[in-house]
Amino acid sequence: MAMSPQHLIIAFLIAAGVAFLIHKDALKNGYSKNAALGWMLGVFLVMIVFLPAYLIVTYLVLKGGAGRRPEVLTLCEHCRKHYDGSPNYCPHCGHLVRKEW
Repeated sequence: MAMSPQHLIIAFLIAAGVAFLIHKDALKNGYSKNAALGWMLGVFLVMIVFLPAYLIVTYLVLKGGAGRRPEVLTLCEHCRKHYDGSPNYCPHCGHLVRKEW
C-alpha cells in the first residue's frame, strides 16, 4: 500500500525535526560541527539505525564509558605531568596547583 502525499510530507517533517534536534544536541555535547552534521544526516536518512546509535554513543561518552573523549589536561608546573579536572594538589606529586585568592 502506497503512502499518500500528506503522509510523506508528515514523515519528512518528523525526520527533519528529529535530525535538527540531534544536530543541536551533538553540538551541545561537544561534537565537532562535522560530526554533528554527520549525525544529523545519518538520523535524517536512516533514523532507525542512527538515532539509537547516537543515543548509545552519547550516553557512553557522557557517562565516561568506553567511548569517553579525553578532557582538557593541565600540566603540573612542578613535576611536568598532565592531570585532568581542577584539583587543589597534583595527583602525581602532591604539589599545590590551585591557588585560592
